[in-house]
Amino acid sequence: MTAAHFLSLSAIRTVGLVGAGSVGKGWAALLLARGYDIAVHDPAADPAQIGAFITQAWPALRRLHIATTEQPDLSRLSFFPDLTTAVAGADLVFENGPELVSAKTDLIARIDAALPADRLILSSSGGIRPSLLQAEAAHPERILVAHPFNPPHLVPLVEIVGGERTDAAATILARDFIAGLGKRPIILKREMVGHLTNRIQAAVLRETFHCVLEDVASPQDIDDALRFGLGVRWALMGGIMTFNLAGGPGGAAHTLDMARRAYADWWADLGDVTLTPEVEERLIEAAKAVEMDRSTQDWIAWRDEGLVDVIALQNERIDKA
Repeated sequence: MTAAHFLSLSAIRTVGLVGAGSVGKGWAALLLARGYDIAVHDPAADPAQIGAFITQAWPALRRLHIATTEQPDLSRLSFFPDLTTAVAGADLVFENGPELVSAKTDLIARIDAALPADRLILSSSGGIRPSLLQAEAAHPERILVAHPFNPPHLVPLVEIVGGERTDAAATILARDFIAGLGKRPIILKREMVGHLTNRIQAAVLRETFHCVLEDVASPQDIDDALRFGLGVRWALMGGIMTFNLAGGPGGAAHTLDMARRAYADWWADLGDVTLTPEVEERLIEAAKAVEMDRSTQDWIAWRDEGLVDVIALQNERIDKA
């Protein structure tokens, strides 16, 4: 299948959203900010609640120069009780259903049956291999993963992951569409369980939880090790560049000369975590300790406000790089 078989980027005007939970609402805010009409299907959707979320998110999107109008035009957001009706007139569809292979495979097959064959289907799955999602579809070549990160209307990264039967032109079109939303897409060269970023996060969390269970430090100090140590650098550059700069003018080769043995010893000593009921209880206690007396909703509001600051700084620094 060639690129000519897919609707062109400029022809995409209406986007279908199947599933309007936290991910779907984030996509909705972002899509409205970029001027798209949106067709929503979600039996549990509350239009007023979704509209309120988008309105609340709008100032942050304006500050990041993603939204350009004073207020969102919620009239461009339509709700359909029937999936077929919702997606039949869409130019591209996001699938945001439950993170279960069977549920997503069935949902994507239903979308595939109702959507013209030249339109992309993008799954927001956080870790299911897209080849599994293609299994029941008649047009697997237009199905791939576009995985955002929470909160999806703010965090810039989106992972683009094709399956065994995804057409290369669909991958490029998905990347270009996502970039047009003001996001920073990356294309995975091969599919893996958990994709890329969640695997890196899982590795960090496994050692974080191991240190909690081994009582290496308090939960707050363990979190602070990431916030004030690794996280400060990682907001500007990734692990590979950080490793490279550690070697000074000699780069990564010098870092290896200095730290080859140390890294081998550290890797050999990294912990493993099995999520038994007892372990889970300890991790929940650690989370409560770092949450202190503030509600989760308060922390989310604080985080989102701070994310806008960090992303704005990232954009500024990237422009100067």
